[in-house]
Amino acid sequence: MKIGIIGATGKTGQALLHVAKEQQLTVTAIVRNPDKLTDTNVPVIVSDIFSLTVDDLADFDVIISTFASSNKPAYARVNQHLADLLKGQSTRLIVVGSGATLYTDATRTKTVADKLPFIMKHSSAAHFKALDVLKHTPALNWTYVAPPMNYLPAGPATGQYQLGTDVLLYDQQQESSISYADMALALLDEARNNAYPNTVMTVAWR
Repeated sequence: MKIGIIGATGKTGQALLHVAKEQQLTVTAIVRNPDKLTDTNVPVIVSDIFSLTVDDLADFDVIISTFASSNKPAYARVNQHLADLLKGQSTRLIVVGSGATLYTDATRTKTVADKLPFIMKHSSAAHFKALDVLKHTPALNWTYVAPPMNYLPAGPATGQYQLGTDVLLYDQQQESSISYADMALALLDEARNNAYPNTVMTVAWR
C-alpha cells in the first residue's frame, strides 16, 4: 500500500510520517517546503497543493490530507481540488478535519460548533463547507476524520483508542481527547482497513 501525506511538515503530518516509518509503510511526503521535513529519508513530492495533478496522485492507494491554515475558506477549496483530482479514481482520500463538525451526543441535535464562542463561528462554518465538498462529490472514495475536543501535540502514544462516526466521543473520565501520536495510528489503521468509507470518523482515547 502506497500512502501520500499532504502537509507532512505540520504537526499531524509529522506524527503520521513518524508512525508510518515505524510501521515500515511505503509513504511519500507531499509538501511545499521539503526543508521543513524532520525526516529527510522519505520520498518527497514538492508542490503547492493547488498545483497537484491527477498524475501526481495516480500511484497512491491512499492520500491523507493534513492541510491546516489560518485562512479558513481555503479548507473547502483544498478539498474541492483534491476531490476533483480523485473522483472516479481508485485512490482513497482521508481528510483530517475539525471536531467542530461533530454532534455533541447521540440525539444529533447540536454540534460542537454550536457550543463554541461566536468568534469561532466563521471558522466552524468553513469546516462544514469543506466537509460538504466531500459529501457532494460523486464517485469519490473519502473519509473525513474529526478529532475530539482536545487534540494534544505532546500527548503520549498509548496505542489505544476508540472509534465513532459523527458524535463526539469521551473516555472513562469523561474527557474527549487524543494525542497526535494515537491519531496518527488511527489514521493509518483506517488507511489499511477502510472501515469508514464515505462518512465522518472520529477517534478518542477510551
